Amino acid sequence: MLKNRMICPVIFFLLAAPAFPQGFDPAGWETSGNYPLIGSTKAKKGGTLRYFWSSFPPTLRTEGPNSNLSTTSELHGLIYESLVGLHPETLEYMPGLADYWKTSPDKRTFYFHINPKARWSDGSPVTAKDVVATWKFRVRKDIKDPYSVMIWDGSFEQPVAVSPDVVSVRTKKVHWRLFLYFGGMQIYPAKEMSKLTGEKYLEEYNWKLQMGTGPYELKKGDVTNQQSVTLTRRKDYWGKDERGSAGLYNFDKLNWQVILDEELAFEKFKKGELDYYVVSKAQRWAEEVAFDKIKKGWIQKRKIFTNTPQGFGGFVFNMRKPPFDDRNVRKAFAYLFNRERLIEKLFFNEYSFIDSYFPGGIWTNPDNPRIRYNPRMARLLLERAGWKTRNKDGWLEKDGKIFEITLEYGVPSFGRIHKVIQEDYKRAGIKMNLKLLDYSTLLKKVGERNFTIHFQNWGGLLFPNPVSSWGAELADATNNNNLPGFKNAEVDALCKKYDLTENREEQKRIIRRIDELIFRAHPYALAWGSNFSRVLYFNKFGHPEKYVSKIGDYRDIKTMWWLDPQKDKALAGAMAGDGELPVGETDQRPWN
Repeated sequence: MLKNRMICPVIFFLLAAPAFPQGFDPAGWETSGNYPLIGSTKAKKGGTLRYFWSSFPPTLRTEGPNSNLSTTSELHGLIYESLVGLHPETLEYMPGLADYWKTSPDKRTFYFHINPKARWSDGSPVTAKDVVATWKFRVRKDIKDPYSVMIWDGSFEQPVAVSPDVVSVRTKKVHWRLFLYFGGMQIYPAKEMSKLTGEKYLEEYNWKLQMGTGPYELKKGDVTNQQSVTLTRRKDYWGKDERGSAGLYNFDKLNWQVILDEELAFEKFKKGELDYYVVSKAQRWAEEVAFDKIKKGWIQKRKIFTNTPQGFGGFVFNMRKPPFDDRNVRKAFAYLFNRERLIEKLFFNEYSFIDSYFPGGIWTNPDNPRIRYNPRMARLLLERAGWKTRNKDGWLEKDGKIFEITLEYGVPSFGRIHKVIQEDYKRAGIKMNLKLLDYSTLLKKVGERNFTIHFQNWGGLLFPNPVSSWGAELADATNNNNLPGFKNAEVDALCKKYDLTENREEQKRIIRRIDELIFRAHPYALAWGSNFSRVLYFNKFGHPEKYVSKIGDYRDIKTMWWLDPQKDKALAGAMAGDGELPVGETDQRPWN
């Protein structure tokens, strides 16, 4: 899955408690130090947590082409820190590398004081120059990341190192999210970034990372191409004793193995070669998770509901070329997308329909039409687009050519879903070929807009940033989130208005109108979604009472859970003697 490339209000757990640094007068500055703990005080350090990726990432880089993957973003979030973050419960600002901050009266200049304790992994102090160098690097056109240039150069003047420990930045416009964007920017070391050309960076940093300030590091030799990536907990992490780190970052090692076959991954988990397994397949959850190790309590089974923002996904159409440059065809495809059959037959009614580009929360337009499987309506729309007759083989024909497209996909397990969908399009006279590609190859083709139709999922955001996915400025550029090539002058105007509006109700009205306009254009045939994580894990871990953060999901396991020595011993004893352990409740709704 790609992450949404807005500089989003990710909840940064790498947070420092405020202090009164020597020589710094905090009068007139803001900070936060009495926030609720995120981790558990019962947590213990040690052990290795093993999970898997279904493909090896095309790069580990933090910037540039193919750097916007949710998998590698997990690595980056553990290695690099930002100036401030948001508390996952209160959504209030929290200290990060900066322990104090303030905003000018005109709301266009932000100041951040660097915590004097903050250190890079080589022991050198973090300074204001590092923040300036990070910004300067992100706006370089030769790193081939147009959205990075757009957001950072389009929103901010060049930051200024007011002093070694104070940095300021002036915005180019009033924008209610810009403090969070700049404060949430992961900071890189000036000593590395300032001497790199874009070409050198893209070439040399594919499989290594610049040093960070966070609780984990990528050591030399911890990347095995096409096989695994491992992060090591830093025992000299500068923030390990700060309030924001209490009970977090407990595993000595975090290991991701690359297992291309989902079935093989499940078998490896059952054998104990992986420590936890996220059940993405509804059929498996319904029919395959009642084996002996679960019945005996050796493996725990949990469906954890949270308030995490929901993303959207579905079939994205390349609107730049036929046949999907015609809205009638796009809408017809949406009507032929038989989600009802998939949800009932393949997904065991575990999921719900997505009917919005901002689903699952306050931003959804409740008046969007409900597009459901309707081959009759699809036929009328296709006739309107000129696809009126079928040839002797049953395929729709227009100007002597049959209606034929190719869906390329990169995850083998999706083949079973696509084959069911293929049948419905065939009945409608559309020949949809399926082609499995190497995942990295697929990403490159999609990034370069070399596709006709593609299945895409996006992560959710607490505060939408519609311009990052729907801005006309990105429609004809490569390697950004505007995959379909969507352009709409009213959406562009509303995005600008949204950025200036601090009133939450007005923000909701604007986003709902944007949702309506996007929905009318049908750039995607929207799919399905959920608000829970289905997790199986060996009964040797401790976790907070509420399992994960309020707006988190299974990805919090790596930061919030720990290896419990007593449970680990009890599990080993039970497995050796064929004993039983307690079996907890499956459904958990800790934040309701």
